Amino acid sequence: MPKDLRSFIAELDAISPEDLARVTKPVSPRYEMSAILTHLERRKRFPLLLFQKPKDSQAPVVINAQASRRLMSIALDCKPEDLARVFSERQSKPLVPVEMINAPVHEIAKTGDEIDLNEVPLLTHYDVNVAPYITAGIVVAADPDTGVRNTSYNRLMMAGSRELRIFMAVGRHLWTLHNKLERRNQPLPIAIIIGVHPLFSLGAQALTPPDEDEYAVIGGMMNEPLRLVRAKTVPILVPADAEMIIEGQIMPNLRRTEGPFGEFTGHAVPQEQRQVIEVSAITHRENYIFQDIHAGYTEHKLMGAVPREAALLKAVRLAVPTVTNVCMPVSGNCRFHAYISIAKRTPGQAKNAICAAIPADKLLKHVVVVDDYN
Repeated sequence: MPKDLRSFIAELDAISPEDLARVTKPVSPRYEMSAILTHLERRKRFPLLLFQKPKDSQAPVVINAQASRRLMSIALDCKPEDLARVFSERQSKPLVPVEMINAPVHEIAKTGDEIDLNEVPLLTHYDVNVAPYITAGIVVAADPDTGVRNTSYNRLMMAGSRELRIFMAVGRHLWTLHNKLERRNQPLPIAIIIGVHPLFSLGAQALTPPDEDEYAVIGGMMNEPLRLVRAKTVPILVPADAEMIIEGQIMPNLRRTEGPFGEFTGHAVPQEQRQVIEVSAITHRENYIFQDIHAGYTEHKLMGAVPREAALLKAVRLAVPTVTNVCMPVSGNCRFHAYISIAKRTPGQAKNAICAAIPADKLLKHVVVVDDYN
């Protein structure tokens, strides 16, 4: 059985039901789901939340699939303290994906005038957000010259039944691909992947060079080749076992207003002119599950920590071979602070660990080195 969001929910239900919370009453995606999550966050409770009856939609909604190290350790089948090490091991063993003809994600396909993003239970988290957003969408695009695929999380604002507006960090892989095609006055074909196993999400966030196929990295993370199928309207292979795929193109030389949006820092970013996606198809499973990540909450902060910790562990090990572990805590938004444990053998090793860590992650502001007492 392939690893997908459904299999992960079933696994939790079987082996760790305390980490799964089902909400059976009708709840609105506009603020109400956020209110329930806020209630749990304040009580330091981080279960996977499954809203079974969103108002005005037939699709259940999942939030918090990666809201604790325990949830991620269940997905990776390891102890929470071994997440960075196991992640690094799996990242180093990519698996070539396999292509299928038919796929669960193509059970329902809508194109042209059939497309209506209003039918999808997109969430509005805060009153500062001017529109619903896709926050758990993983954008996949291929380099037009090499064919190498890239995956990345990008916030996506709904701007109409067939239009999204996207934030792309300047200089990152997706921005670079769009910039390359924009200079040729060509659109960038993309697919937005929604509803995946946590291992897919972790693999999609792995820090990789631009010439490495991230689908292969994801397969290595899942310990099984990723199953792919050809998209309906764009020249891209998409995950066969995702819950939903939104296909489209990022248009060249077109910018429209996006934002404000409440971000992970706890502050809202202002309105800016952003790139525009014209949606050409929506495909999904017959009874699909929509996935969301609540901006600024624990899952949003924590989900990128393990890939960063693995990269940091690798970088520090080059300078201090006796490094034993790395942790980027929620207190530092899982980006700005790092604790590094070393088995000190010679004077100066702590300083060497700090000097190796700071340039390895450009967001780091504080590094604390501690002794390993194991």
